[in-house]
Amino acid sequence: MRISKEYDLSNLMISISGVRGKIANGFGLSEALLFAQSFTTMMNHGNVVIGRDSRPSGPYLESLLTAALLANGSSILSLGLVPTPTTKAVVKLSKARGGIMISASHNPMEWNAFKFISKEGFFFNAKENETLIDHLKRFQFSPEMIHPKGAVGFGEEYIDLHIKSVLARINLTKIKKKKFKVFVDAVGGAGSFVIPKFLRELGCAVVEHNCKPDGTFPRPPEPTPAALKSSEKAFLKSKADIGFALDPDADRLVLFTPKLGAISEELTLPLALRNILSSSKKGSKVVVNLSTSFLNEHVASLFGAKVIRSKVGEANVVEEMLAEKAVFGGEGNGGVIDPKVPSFGRDTLSGIGHILNLMAEENKTIDALVSELPSIHMEKQSFPLPKGFSLETLYEKFIKGFPKAKTSQKDGLWLSEEDRWIHIRPSNTEPIFRVIAEAKSNEDLQQTLKRVKSCVES
Repeated sequence: MRISKEYDLSNLMISISGVRGKIANGFGLSEALLFAQSFTTMMNHGNVVIGRDSRPSGPYLESLLTAALLANGSSILSLGLVPTPTTKAVVKLSKARGGIMISASHNPMEWNAFKFISKEGFFFNAKENETLIDHLKRFQFSPEMIHPKGAVGFGEEYIDLHIKSVLARINLTKIKKKKFKVFVDAVGGAGSFVIPKFLRELGCAVVEHNCKPDGTFPRPPEPTPAALKSSEKAFLKSKADIGFALDPDADRLVLFTPKLGAISEELTLPLALRNILSSSKKGSKVVVNLSTSFLNEHVASLFGAKVIRSKVGEANVVEEMLAEKAVFGGEGNGGVIDPKVPSFGRDTLSGIGHILNLMAEENKTIDALVSELPSIHMEKQSFPLPKGFSLETLYEKFIKGFPKAKTSQKDGLWLSEEDRWIHIRPSNTEPIFRVIAEAKSNEDLQQTLKRVKSCVES
């Protein structure tokens, strides 16, 4: 299947998070084939790992990818329905040339995406993405082979190795003794099988909710407290000790507690971080992105650790973690990154393991642990990004609106005052720009949001 050099990619979101778009409206077979051919050219006959979430478009996009890779002489390790972190871990564990996760993460079902993975198990960095796009723009792809030698294999044993790598990071004996009852809402996505299996390895009694990957999402795919209202009722009814909600590709984690129900995704990382820092050296470094709550600075201060802020995006956090030799990292959207797990990226298995380990080691309920954190006062707002819209002009308005704030343009515009911060940036995954603000009190947050509104609407 060859397509014309005349193509339109304007409806696609191309970023550090890969390429994504709406099926048949930007990310159809023709566009997907372009990226498949470009990726195949970069793989240069090497072994490639493919995983996907439960979207109905996933199987035919995997078939397209498989055809492009086989035609180029590559062999494929097909994982089927697995979390994104599992695909990343298997790339590293199998010593593959690279991998692709087929998933649009928290986007609605009409979207899908390719997330490109390098041989180290990391998402493509900026340079690798530039190479990918360069092949595409020049329409310079490796030719199909008449007699390719590649084959398709399946890698269940590697999925088990990912689970074992997380088990090695926690006190399995102590967790098993607790016999936790755990509720899991996998939104019918990629974590529907792996997460319950992992929890049973921990000796937990598992209550499965939305764990049938039938190609539909029974609730909004982004696991925010607002999207989890019906799941919250099921959790409370289950009388479980703790609950976990995932996004469709299972790299983001949100908690349920018996007293509070679904809680902010911003609480996931500081709880996991507390578990890691309790056994880390003083002066250890932690990396979070610019849009992540300063709850992490609070936890780090308890153990004499230092928090470094990176650009938004898993690949950017990982790059900074490598540069700083950080012991832990993540993002405030529920993404936990443990560098000693081969996924070395946002990993729900890792997040679940560290939080259950914290409960077991400290012999505390999840509600008790949450109560020891300061209250969070944060607002996340999104606005459409019309064509021709000038972000630079918007940034100027914010700088004038917050004249006493320290500024950084490492990633969009970040404004920091003593008791608050504001981050304005275009999304990597949707045609919008985001404004996120956090303050130390609700009163201060509301005053800040009034000033934000004035800057956006003026």
